[in-house]
Amino acid sequence: MSRFEFWAAALTPYDGAGHLDVSRVPEQVQHLVSSGVAGVFVNGTSGEFPALTVDERLALLEAWTAARTPGLRIGVQVGGVPLATARELAAHAEAQGVDLIGSVAPFYGEAPSVAHAVRWIAEVANAAPGTRFGYYQIPSMTGSTHAPSAILAHAAQEAPTVTAVKFTDEDLLELDAILEARPDVKVYFGRDELLPAALALGLGSGIGSLYNGLGPVAHAVVDAFDRGDVAGAYALHRPFREVARAATGPAFVKELMNRLGPDVGPTRGPWGPLDPAGRAAVDELAPRLRDAVAQVKDIAA
Repeated sequence: MSRFEFWAAALTPYDGAGHLDVSRVPEQVQHLVSSGVAGVFVNGTSGEFPALTVDERLALLEAWTAARTPGLRIGVQVGGVPLATARELAAHAEAQGVDLIGSVAPFYGEAPSVAHAVRWIAEVANAAPGTRFGYYQIPSMTGSTHAPSAILAHAAQEAPTVTAVKFTDEDLLELDAILEARPDVKVYFGRDELLPAALALGLGSGIGSLYNGLGPVAHAVVDAFDRGDVAGAYALHRPFREVARAATGPAFVKELMNRLGPDVGPTRGPWGPLDPAGRAAVDELAPRLRDAVAQVKDIAA
């Protein structure tokens, strides 16, 4: 496997009636480990956290920590709820022995200033004082206008465990600002479709939904880049860009990843289920992605 640390944004499994089905998690673990995935990020955007109850989020994390294999890292997103509940989720995650706790900043009306946002993040992080904490930047979902570089700079004093960021954003200048402001922070790059750019910036880790099915291809991209074959890396990366151009939202991506790994059910509302046109697009794209995975596996063999 490549030197890059790929984490899958874990998909939440449901049964045929749309209820949480944690019995599917061991199968997901085995699939991801066999694909060269180093970690999983539970209850994030791809995990549909806004559609889960707090009890479901607790149960899902417990299922992943129970099923983890040696060396598999586990992270969890605890935001999107009131402060007291986010702190409860963070303390529970630390008790489960996770490697990373992350949180989006408050949204549906963002914090009125960077200081307010940092204060909220610090309160959550301080509920799990022994675990690395990451700020989850995903403005396409939260609408946040606060620069993550400013949040991380302010958090250095107020929240000493905030030493990571999940950067799901295409603003590479802002990413550079983070690297300048907090060179100690570990960046988990979250835009799979821009992986070559992350490599050019010297990053070494990422969390993304497409690593649920395209992990072997992602490693091949990194290997080619590290050999100095930048054009080859970009060519190998093409399936990620194809998905980005075709995707209509989390329901599309989940259905596509279901075709490349364990089928863990459709996305809950309001994002899902996927409409007929979306399923037809998945039907058209999935064989090409399977071929891409098979080809890099054949080369590696």
